Amino acid sequence: MTCRLTHLFNQYLQQTRAQNSFSTTISKRLLLLNASACQKKGIWEFPLHQSDCHPFSMPAQGQSVHGGVIATMVEDCTTMHICANDMRGRKAVTTDLSLSHLGVGKVGRTLSIDTNILKIGNVLGVADATISDKNSGKVIAVARHTMMFIGEDNSALEFAQSMASTFDV
Repeated sequence: MTCRLTHLFNQYLQQTRAQNSFSTTISKRLLLLNASACQKKGIWEFPLHQSDCHPFSMPAQGQSVHGGVIATMVEDCTTMHICANDMRGRKAVTTDLSLSHLGVGKVGRTLSIDTNILKIGNVLGVADATISDKNSGKVIAVARHTMMFIGEDNSALEFAQSMASTFDV
């Protein structure tokens, strides 16, 4: 049986491209490396490129990643992780996202994103994430994401099921 997180990640890759969504740039480089058997932990990687830079960072200082890139990456990873753990398969919307920057991500480095499910309830799901430099292990940021489940059971999979007829060329 395919892991629910892997299934949602593959759907995310298709949807971001089909919809040309805000997350398209992230989805082209984000990798899901591992999901625990119980789906409570996930490990992701994201290589940093020049296009991820803050416009005010200078090359001589080592160009640093824009906070919005980290926030989008965290929200995308934890959204997939929370939805994968909802046994009813519902969509979810963000009610709270907190992000604390503890270091600086530099262009040319790869970030490691560790996501953990803290709670999946009937209405809300909560996950946290630790973002670190893959090579040094230095923590770049920590985040907590709360989502409210919406929609009918199994609605998180609706787009992927209808996409073939809508977007086939």
